[in-house]
Amino acid sequence: MNSHKVAKSLSYFSILFAPIAVPLFIWVFTDDKEVQHHAKTALATHVLPAISLFLSFTIFSLVQISTDSANTAGFIAFTAVVSFIIVSILLFFFNIIRGVKMLVHDETEGYYITE
Repeated sequence: MNSHKVAKSLSYFSILFAPIAVPLFIWVFTDDKEVQHHAKTALATHVLPAISLFLSFTIFSLVQISTDSANTAGFIAFTAVVSFIIVSILLFFFNIIRGVKMLVHDETEGYYITE
């Protein structure tokens, strides 16, 4: 098995054990542009749920401060939590699917998977 395939798929599979450290390490210490591209993509998809959680908490806090309505704040909190859960689940499956694609992709076929 090609070490580039393993590095690309490991970037995506690291969502299971070290979501930020492994893609960052691969991105910084590899010389292959294709592997760096996949490591950056994996890193972005691993960081995105944390960013969405931070934004959700910020929006909820601002709504709570700016209004005295418990119904509005509750609705915003519920919407933020549901959005965070959906984004996290979708990105988790995206990373697993991309990791499998990187492992099974035959580089002699002459095409490059960009999804």
